[in-house]
Amino acid sequence: MPDVLGIQPFDDHPIWGACVFLEALSADAEAVRGAYAERSPSWPPLHFAVAGPRPEELDPWYRLGFAQMHAYGCRPSGDEPFDVPGVVLRAGGPADLETALRIDRLIEQAQAASPSYSSFTQDADEHRRSWVETLADDAVDYVVAERAGAAVGHATLVPDPSDSAALHLASTAVLPTERGSGVGRALTAYALARTAERGYQRLRTNWRVTNLTASRYWPSRGFEVTQIRLFRRLPDL
Repeated sequence: MPDVLGIQPFDDHPIWGACVFLEALSADAEAVRGAYAERSPSWPPLHFAVAGPRPEELDPWYRLGFAQMHAYGCRPSGDEPFDVPGVVLRAGGPADLETALRIDRLIEQAQAASPSYSSFTQDADEHRRSWVETLADDAVDYVVAERAGAAVGHATLVPDPSDSAALHLASTAVLPTERGSGVGRALTAYALARTAERGYQRLRTNWRVTNLTASRYWPSRGFEVTQIRLFRRLPDL
């Protein structure tokens, strides 16, 4: 009988530590729920599930006590020119390490605020090492938005880990004082054009569904939700 549950365990995930990632391999919700009940006692206490966004795809996970965490979005690449008066976009690199660290932390701060209330914090040394590697990687496009010579936002394009025809828009953030000015839209337009220029068909990204700014912005820019990542931490109520 074919397995109804895809299981990928991690002893030491680079972000989450010991955890397990799950995927339903059957449309039979009760079979998925039964397989989870049978196999989960041996797993670490942090469980993630990735499912399609349709109600019937989310249903078995909701009825197992999972909650939504991230949305994955995608849209076709292509030129979408958008300029902001007084703002210049430039290619970045290793010399922008401190700028990248400073702007990237804005995402963590946003996720710690209401209504996300995230308790996740990055190890400072690991955060720095990760950005050193990212900025030195020839496969990465890092772009900085500047106003009057000062960095006000950035975006990072990396090869998508699950789609060879896509780039992934990773850390994208804008200073609070610049939000609503069009800087984010200019960075997104750059990313879409650059993705097409590099020969990729699609641009992908993800966001926390409880981050109101992000969860409103990305769909408004044409990113269609393709998957939802859910999580459950045991013991539960």
